[in-house]
Amino acid sequence: MSENAGTGMADKLAGVLITAGLVGSGFAGLALLQTWYERRDQVYLSTIPDVLVTWREGGDAFLPMMLIAIAPLVLLPGAFGLSRGMPPITRRARWILVAIAAVCVAAGVAWGGTAARQEVGVATQIGAAWLYDGKAREHWSWGAATSVGVACTVQKDEATGKVEPKLNYDVAFPSGREANLARETGDMRKLLGQLAPIDASLRARGVARFAASDEACWKRFGQGLSEGEQRQLRGVLGR
Repeated sequence: MSENAGTGMADKLAGVLITAGLVGSGFAGLALLQTWYERRDQVYLSTIPDVLVTWREGGDAFLPMMLIAIAPLVLLPGAFGLSRGMPPITRRARWILVAIAAVCVAAGVAWGGTAARQEVGVATQIGAAWLYDGKAREHWSWGAATSVGVACTVQKDEATGKVEPKLNYDVAFPSGREANLARETGDMRKLLGQLAPIDASLRARGVARFAASDEACWKRFGQGLSEGEQRQLRGVLGR
């Protein structure tokens, strides 16, 4: 009986299933790990009183995801007869390659669990802080802010090519950190309620302010708001 591993249809199907299983389980493991971190962050946030805005920063899962995807795709197709030109290998060698691919996937998940973890930014009426595993890496009062950058403009999205209104509200601090307080704009009433006390605190302290706006953006984000809320929107996001 030949020691070489077979390359029949059953072997090829096994190769496809094993490759897909390793890649799929690696991505699923990475996603579950990130979900667990996010839920744990929510537990930390629930202990902080008067949270107005939260956002996430940092984290890069690209290279870990490449390791998870590429290792099985490079190592396994040839071992199971899916790639032409590769000489026959023994069954022992085949399963060694499977084991190496599995180790690479596990390493990618572990790497991604560290590299893709993000800091959580938290804004209260007092100031802003950046948390990692529930511990503050940096925190500033609003009085320490060096500038406020506000914009409500119609811009062209480089990815899609669509022309859409965009708004942002960013507060800079001496370390170079920026509190990105406005990115999601699904509920403008909620956003106004979050930003209004922060904006009032920054204005009261005379923090330098840089603002840009256009009428088309005001109209877009003011839809559905009362006249008073529209005035508040222009006040918070204006000069």
